[in-house]
Amino acid sequence: MDNSNGTAFLELKNVNKTFNLSYGEVTALEHVSLTINKRELVALVGPSGSGKTTLLNIIGSLDRPSKGEVILEGTRIDTLSEEELVHFRREKFSFIFQDAKPLRMLNVLENTLLPFNFFKPKNRNGNIRNEGIEIIKSLGLGHRLYHMPSQLSGGEIQRVAIARALITHPAMILADEPTANLDRDNRLFVIETFRKLSKEKDIAIVLSTHDLEIANRADRIVHLKDGVFLKDEAIACPPCKV
Repeated sequence: MDNSNGTAFLELKNVNKTFNLSYGEVTALEHVSLTINKRELVALVGPSGSGKTTLLNIIGSLDRPSKGEVILEGTRIDTLSEEELVHFRREKFSFIFQDAKPLRMLNVLENTLLPFNFFKPKNRNGNIRNEGIEIIKSLGLGHRLYHMPSQLSGGEIQRVAIARALITHPAMILADEPTANLDRDNRLFVIETFRKLSKEKDIAIVLSTHDLEIANRADRIVHLKDGVFLKDEAIACPPCKV
């Protein structure tokens, strides 16, 4: 799906990423080109070491490519200053990591509102606290608003991470193995929540996974191996996958 101006929301052009380590140069990504649009759920699939996390980091401007271009809504973000990148990350991206544990001294609502301890949202009307409560309730955690992380299950902790990602109104959510440590019921809840959010909130969601059952519920699967883009596979009927 294209944006209204006919261009992709985010585009990678011939991206390479190398790391200089003590034992020599290691190529993590090689000649990766990819477009991502609003309202899409994209799964990055590949074995460990295939470059999934590196690709997520470059998409989200946590890292810069060694070569190539990263274009977000017409702006080359790979050439921006660090100060400009901080602005783009705050305004455009939310991140969910595999070990996205909430701060143990904060309750569920406080963890959800945590991003606003570091920056003040712009152009936000209404009560952010009440919005946080509504997001938490929408994720089935209304009865856990004031519970501490030690009182939550693994699936509930991951839902708190999703709530915290949503509160900033991101244009894109990037999730690194968000279902890896969950049982099947919670894995399916997370991926179906992502599907719903991408369409209802008009956001792009990119996640990495080893789990083909999860990947097959995305709109597209991007296959990687040894840092090389293998294929971009559209899923004809994601909700039909069992």
